[in-house]
Amino acid sequence: MASRSRKLCGCAILVVALMPMPPLLAALGSHDTNFWKAIAEHNFTVPPNESANKLALEIVDLAGNTDPVLRDDCGYEIFAAWIYRQQLLSAEQLEELRRKLLPGMVYHLGESDTDTVFRRSFSALYMSILAAQDLQRPFLSEAAFKETLDVALQCCAGEKDLSGYMPEKGWAHATAHVADLLKFLGRNTKLSAEDQKRIVAGISQRCRTTTSVFIWGEDGRMAAALLSIVDRKDFEPKNFDEWFNGAIIENKELWKTTDINPAAYVKVRTQANVITQLVAKMAVQKDNEIPRQFRDKLNATLAQID
Repeated sequence: MASRSRKLCGCAILVVALMPMPPLLAALGSHDTNFWKAIAEHNFTVPPNESANKLALEIVDLAGNTDPVLRDDCGYEIFAAWIYRQQLLSAEQLEELRRKLLPGMVYHLGESDTDTVFRRSFSALYMSILAAQDLQRPFLSEAAFKETLDVALQCCAGEKDLSGYMPEKGWAHATAHVADLLKFLGRNTKLSAEDQKRIVAGISQRCRTTTSVFIWGEDGRMAAALLSIVDRKDFEPKNFDEWFNGAIIENKELWKTTDINPAAYVKVRTQANVITQLVAKMAVQKDNEIPRQFRDKLNATLAQID
């Protein structure tokens, strides 16, 4: 699920974008790097006289840290262990974490080439752990689920920072981490038919708004989010029609002249890359798991834009 291939087994502009950062979200907690390392080194055991809930709230603050050991090796790993594997937190405590993560996901959304990307990106990644946990032991209300999805799609639409791996600071990977969150939200029974369409539209628009072809594996992560929609029992293939038809038209326009528009090429190439990844992920599944009509449409689209 995380950037180093760890695994756990129309977008609305929201009021959350205008919310001030809570004091705890802006400041580091009271524990140092050695404290968090010790937890990771001792099989993620909660230290004596400490509360998993209070420490998890403090871990949320690590999302914006530029030290990859704190943010990723400690923060992500401990969060995943306590929430998803050990299931130490109650539904009320998980909801408290969700509310604290939301402002971080849209923190300085729209900025590029600044360290604010880490808070946005890892707030989304930490949120994906909550979304994965809701699939095992549901705790999200319908309203909380919808709010989380709305913010995830807001991030998908508004993220401008395309940084992947950064020397010394580690993974930024905002697009990939939002896609991870959408993947788990896409598997949820609370997802409506309209929301399925919104996820497809959000990812297709992300492909069209990037200023360069993704080179850090983001296309595969977006394809995984799309696969979560395709794999649903209530999957509706027509939700992809608008995207596929548009991609074919854009490709035809691109090659009408020998004077290629680089920006237009990036948009078409990125869409083709994501669709290719989706084809590859579907190829390992049994034929009867996905409607033949959709497979044919997918392959036909790829043949016309690749």
